[in-house]
Amino acid sequence: MREFVLLNPGPANTTETVRQALVTPDLCHREAEFFAVMREVREELTRLAGGEGTHRTVVLTGSGTAALEATICSVLEEGRALLVIDNGVYGDRMRRMAEAHRIPHCVLKTEWTEPPRLADLDAALGAHPEVSHVAVVHHETTTGLLNPLRAIGELVARHRRSLIVDAMSSFVGEPLDVQADRIAFLVSSGSKCLQAMPGLSFVIGEQSALEALRDRRPRSVSLDLGTHFALQERDDTPFTPAVQLFFALRQALRELRAETMAARQHRYRECARRLRDGMEALGFQILVPPQHRSSTLTTFRLPQGLTYPELHDALKARGFIIYAGQGRLREHAFRIANMGTLTPADMDRVLAAFREVLAERGMQRVTV
Repeated sequence: MREFVLLNPGPANTTETVRQALVTPDLCHREAEFFAVMREVREELTRLAGGEGTHRTVVLTGSGTAALEATICSVLEEGRALLVIDNGVYGDRMRRMAEAHRIPHCVLKTEWTEPPRLADLDAALGAHPEVSHVAVVHHETTTGLLNPLRAIGELVARHRRSLIVDAMSSFVGEPLDVQADRIAFLVSSGSKCLQAMPGLSFVIGEQSALEALRDRRPRSVSLDLGTHFALQERDDTPFTPAVQLFFALRQALRELRAETMAARQHRYRECARRLRDGMEALGFQILVPPQHRSSTLTTFRLPQGLTYPELHDALKARGFIIYAGQGRLREHAFRIANMGTLTPADMDRVLAAFREVLAERGMQRVTV
């Protein structure tokens, strides 16, 4: 199959060595060789999050959505409620999870291109003493909005509540620290900024909060976070995990350690800058104001006279996969991610492809 440059927000392009790590001998998931890999992965993820000494990691086989649902359905005690910060499709997804598990919840809704007002969050927490946890998406990939995690975490901590963070496409791609940001549970996936393969996700939780789940009546069997944590702490697993994916994730983590997190974040920022400068020179408009943008994804308004399917297909023919807008933005916007193994030079190639597509239509610049 042809190799593509993936400009969708995960799964991202990986290295050949990560892909080769999948080719391991057949191995039973209850043998010491597998548990050694699982331990290394769990410890390294905890270290990357800044959680050594306070947090532990639980790795789940499944998408990031599975790990997020496991967290929401496991950590809310009966009679307590969840407050969801909703400024995009993924914030609303957390609300839907709470609704599906019949967990009492309330929603603080803001515009998709703006972070929540801290005064509104402060008022909502004051008005809802039944709320024990606040859930927020760090990087809302609906638009490329980056929510102010440190300020939210400090406010939630002042109210003595716990913070759940969906960090799917921000973990290691954007600065965050579970201790400094007061994060009780951080949820992410291997297939985004970690540059591993899709299929493994993880929860980095406060050790005391994870231990408190042991006596909690589960709302789910396969997604009960307490069960997974208790068994992984004993080098065990309740079900059959994706064994080979653990080897690929271990390799990706080793490659991240070699690159360093600071260097990766700098590479992502440079990719975003190169892409945005070039696209704006072609007339494309960015949806999110500069002060609220992430470093890994940009949402552009669709120009006049060019539909998303036309743009997608023309770029795919040149080896680049872009991504559609979501929800109400589907007909008006498209997204370009720059996570994964991409470099600023790759962004130059993306821009060249856009120029070719416009030239075929007799355009040098677009009109939005």
